[in-house]
Amino acid sequence: MKKKLLATILTFAMAVGVVFTGSGTAAMAAGSVTELEEKIASGDQMEFIQISDEELPENTIPQEAMNVMSRQFNGVSEVGIAPYADEEDTTNTNPNYAISVANDSVYQGTIENENEVRWYTFTLSQKSTVTIFMQMADTMDADLYICSADFTIVGGSASEGAGVSELAGSVLDAGTYYLAIEGYEGTGSFAFMYFQSSVDADYEINDSASSATNVSLNSSITGVIDSPVDIDYYKLTVTNTTIMRYSISSSMGYSLLYAGKSGDNAAIYAVNGDVNMVKMLPGTYYFAVLGEDDQYSATSTYTINFNKIAELANGGGSDIIGICEKAGIVFQADSDGSNCYVNGNPIDYSYSYVNNLSNSAGGQSYNITIRKRNDVYAYVGDGEFAPSAVYYHSSTRPAMNVGSRPALELTFYSDTDFYSIHCRCTGAYDMNNFWDETNVVQVLIDPSTGKLIDIVQFNYYYDFAPVGTNYITITRPYSMTFYQ
Repeated sequence: MKKKLLATILTFAMAVGVVFTGSGTAAMAAGSVTELEEKIASGDQMEFIQISDEELPENTIPQEAMNVMSRQFNGVSEVGIAPYADEEDTTNTNPNYAISVANDSVYQGTIENENEVRWYTFTLSQKSTVTIFMQMADTMDADLYICSADFTIVGGSASEGAGVSELAGSVLDAGTYYLAIEGYEGTGSFAFMYFQSSVDADYEINDSASSATNVSLNSSITGVIDSPVDIDYYKLTVTNTTIMRYSISSSMGYSLLYAGKSGDNAAIYAVNGDVNMVKMLPGTYYFAVLGEDDQYSATSTYTINFNKIAELANGGGSDIIGICEKAGIVFQADSDGSNCYVNGNPIDYSYSYVNNLSNSAGGQSYNITIRKRNDVYAYVGDGEFAPSAVYYHSSTRPAMNVGSRPALELTFYSDTDFYSIHCRCTGAYDMNNFWDETNVVQVLIDPSTGKLIDIVQFNYYYDFAPVGTNYITITRPYSMTFYQ
């Protein structure tokens, strides 16, 4: 009879997931013990998925060297324009006749004399990222410089070597600028592409790991790949072992790739073979956004997300990890159910309620206690007693008021009693009498603190007390996957 009563309650709670209300029987506590002891003795084992013990390999990201300045520009003084061959010349060797350039365009020209400078100009209506990629004939070593309206150099690229391409990128405020192409050595033809974008100027220039933009967990960033040579790097630092999912949404089919790490203890592992869901040890990690086959757009944005599922406890509860990504819950325990943590917080299931009341109708003495001890373990086998993520709606007798939220449901057991329900009532309250001690209890734990939210069962008020209306409401929209 005891076993049947418990099975009925558990089946109802698991399948329907609604409400436990008062008016049960004292036999349920003993039934809980019997049912759970049989479950443990049956040796039902949880099915585990392995977290890879091999680190996630970093992707090799091809990239061009940007803003290399091997020498100083000779074509302008620190402020002002240096003399040029013919002040009446109306070609673009005269900055007064600089050629205007437009976004996403290619321009060609020729350096006819060594040390000659060809001038171009552009105007920005707001803070923008400007990128210029130049190639040249192998008979010439040409450099490019970006100058402000007063011809002060504010950026550029000056690599050594004939035929060596130049790549310059700068974040510039609104205004008019000049682009100077200087023939440092030799003569010949050149061509350059000009790109500008204001969408993600606050994050640029971030085209290498050394210039990566800092991001934080549970953040999203919107950016653009605004040229065929653009690669956007981001770096994320974690101080505790963390389970995270990273993702990208883009109509252009851009990729978000793991690009490396730094830190003595840094290591990253794929969870369940999913390279986008990872376990990261403390350290700094780099990720890169890039287009396939030189795809780019100054207007079509991408959005990247770094969603923390939960932090893990360092130094304990490392044998079993249960993850419910939807609920944002990660449960940790040693293989025997000791050293339990949720979202990095040590789990404290202890509870104490003491209340003594008396009046002319009778007396009421309540002492309900769950003692936290080293010989009490979380059940980590299979079946309905297994750790699970649930949604806690409300209850009338909570240990802690937390509001509606996801919660971790655990069943704790021991060889000896650790949960006592001592309720002595007299007179008109005699029907409230209940006295029992047991070695099993099912509870709800708050993921954000590790503290007890409420006792699921056996609960004196929800499962027995004949006077008053008490309830706990739980639903079960989640599933939890277990890893070793």
